[in-house]
Amino acid sequence: MKTVLITGANRGLGLEFAKQYQLDEWEVIACCRNPDDVPELLESGVSVSQLNLLDFEAINRFAETLKGKPIDLLINNAGIHDRSKEEGFLGIETERWIDGFKVNAMAPVLLTQALVDNLSASENPVAATIGSQAGCLTLYDSGGLYLYRTSKAAAHSATVILSNDLKTLGIPYVCLRPGHTKTDMGGSDAPYEIDESVRMMRQTLAKVDISQTGCFIDRTGELIPWNMEKDLNI
Repeated sequence: MKTVLITGANRGLGLEFAKQYQLDEWEVIACCRNPDDVPELLESGVSVSQLNLLDFEAINRFAETLKGKPIDLLINNAGIHDRSKEEGFLGIETERWIDGFKVNAMAPVLLTQALVDNLSASENPVAATIGSQAGCLTLYDSGGLYLYRTSKAAAHSATVILSNDLKTLGIPYVCLRPGHTKTDMGGSDAPYEIDESVRMMRQTLAKVDISQTGCFIDRTGELIPWNMEKDLNI
């Protein structure tokens, strides 16, 4: 049985990842800040772990509980978005912006660092951050969404840097683009259904190898240039 660890598993993409891997008989370690918020996972037999990614010391304590356990797939999915999409720079919430950088850009690196021995213990480890085209500077043609855009751009940068450090260990690290999906964050008007987006990302993750480390990959498996063009149709 393979093991997947997913952050932000209480809702959205993370919850759907946990459900789908559970159905395929993976051992799922579903992490979220408040496990009581996901009774359906608790009842399904998925291992639900309390993990507050804003508490960096908690990340290390959590990793200690998994000492010696191989992890085949790490999905750094947890994310924080701007609370309002309408207020622009006049509505910036400074403390939330800081939290956004901690969860979206820093925590994936620190959690991966804490679990590097677990990943190394797998025969074919893969690790990933859920990215976004909102973090691609070449696509910016409007203001607003400072928290999400800047922190996702930082997450993209961290992916490339981290992938170089992990390459010598044989651990591929990639950034995945789910596309605009119907979640609490993506909104009900998004064109993609959540179950389909997750299914496609799982298919893509299953094919990741060290040759793709440091890449930005669409849910379809297509490689995306970090300087995306505005007319890129993916």
